[in-house]
Amino acid sequence: MRKISSYLLYSFSGYFFSIFMPIIAIGSLILFVRIAKLTEVTHMDASEMLLMYGYSLPMMLFYTLPITFFTALILTLNKLSNDYESVVLFSFGISPIRMLATFIPPVLLLSITLSVLSLVLIPITKQLTKSFIHYKSVNAVVNIEASKFGQKFGDWMVFLESRDKDGVLNNIVLYNASNPKEEQFLIAKKGNFFNENGTPGLILKNGQAYRIGESKIDQINYNTMKMYHDVRLEPFSYQNIPEYWLFALKNSKRMKDLIISIAISLFPLVTLFWAFAFGILHPRYDKNYGYIIILAVTATYYGVVSSLAKATPIGTLVFALLFTSLGAFLFYKKVQTRF
Repeated sequence: MRKISSYLLYSFSGYFFSIFMPIIAIGSLILFVRIAKLTEVTHMDASEMLLMYGYSLPMMLFYTLPITFFTALILTLNKLSNDYESVVLFSFGISPIRMLATFIPPVLLLSITLSVLSLVLIPITKQLTKSFIHYKSVNAVVNIEASKFGQKFGDWMVFLESRDKDGVLNNIVLYNASNPKEEQFLIAKKGNFFNENGTPGLILKNGQAYRIGESKIDQINYNTMKMYHDVRLEPFSYQNIPEYWLFALKNSKRMKDLIISIAISLFPLVTLFWAFAFGILHPRYDKNYGYIIILAVTATYYGVVSSLAKATPIGTLVFALLFTSLGAFLFYKKVQTRF
């Protein structure tokens, strides 16, 4: 039985990695495109982009691993059936339930892994991502570069002719058209950015301010002008894991996240009987509905869980139990009693 178990797991691993690796590659490409878009508003070097990718990786693994496992298991069993290998195993006295038992350890390992991802790593990386983006957005204000168009300071478009090594800005022009009834220009010979109690600002020196309305133009000269950005840099802090999930008792959205995390972590266990119920078949008498079952089971489980999670958390877990029981019943009627 040990050699048979090894063969089953070897066959399964071929399908699993052939599905998992392309999905991860495509998901990684999408993540890098999304991260690259952040560079439109803030500067990021390669190490920071990799850091953002690392923060997003637990979420991507959490949603791809269970579906990949279920898909690979059904396709593995379909292949064994179509090649009459499962029939040979049954003729040697290897029952379907003994084949199913071979996959219980990897299913348990996967469910534990998904639990760690969803209940530990994802809450941490979510908070780190939010803090990192907040910090970079604020930091981008004081990193406006010279001779580049399209840079912003709050609602103001900013253009600098040059920037000295000590941070002094030369020949600054700011433009604001947030009010449709008027436009505003600020011109200054010198200036510099500063940070005051976490609030970034800009000091302009020796310049003019213009307000262009529908029927008149106002202009003033100034020696010094201070401008503040409305983004405040706050000290980074995050909730530890117990605090993060205990907040679900007060917040319905956090409760929904908790229930969905638990339900998806259980997905490999819930769908194990479903995979064997529709994966094992007699190629001469049974039609192969493997792909339809993969789509139907996945869509039904994820859809119902998402719908019930906020309305009735207990009902979501009851649904998972009933879904497992239905799979076990179908396995017994369709496979165990026949083979």
